[in-house]
Amino acid sequence: MRIAIPKGRLQEPTLATFAAAGFDVPTDGDLRTRKLVFTRGGIEWIFVKDCDVPVYVEHGAADAGVAGFDQILEHDCGALQAVDLPFGRCRMMLIAAPGAPPLTKIATKYPRITRDYLDGRGLRAEIVPLGGSVELAAVLALTSHVVDLVETGETVRVHKLGMEELVAEISPRLIVCRNAYRTQTEKIRDLITRVESAVTPSVARDLGAEVAR
Repeated sequence: MRIAIPKGRLQEPTLATFAAAGFDVPTDGDLRTRKLVFTRGGIEWIFVKDCDVPVYVEHGAADAGVAGFDQILEHDCGALQAVDLPFGRCRMMLIAAPGAPPLTKIATKYPRITRDYLDGRGLRAEIVPLGGSVELAAVLALTSHVVDLVETGETVRVHKLGMEELVAEISPRLIVCRNAYRTQTEKIRDLITRVESAVTPSVARDLGAEVAR
């Protein structure tokens, strides 16, 4: 089995969850080697950018992985969302500077989600894709608004921005390749059960409903 681990802020709690579930995960010493692939306990652990986990899993290059719901939505990922994990939770918000003009132009790292948000409300606005420092677009009046993740809200407060509307609640999910579920059913079910048991309280999603879709 191959499991994709997101690099960055979700990496440490993700590995801790798998360790708590009884898996032999790569050690800190392993990770210091800068290798991206490790085989331990019969599992191949691969370390990829968080935005790439849904791609690896949906296309079968990994049997399972952990991805933020933001990346799942942005990639329109059809992998099974098996377990909703209790760490790394945040909100995706529509944000504006005080006295911002009407919604006309939005900067974001999530153009697909932003377009769906606008379409769902019958709104029209230009979307400006950015790779980082999205809030700065509102501060410097590059755009009237931004759509970005908010964890503590400190960055928003420091720049004197205002949160106008919730776009989506975001949490990491254990996702599973649909083909892997069909061909390795027992292994995948064991993986899901063990991860479920490692999170407290259990926040497992209804896998049966996902499979039936």
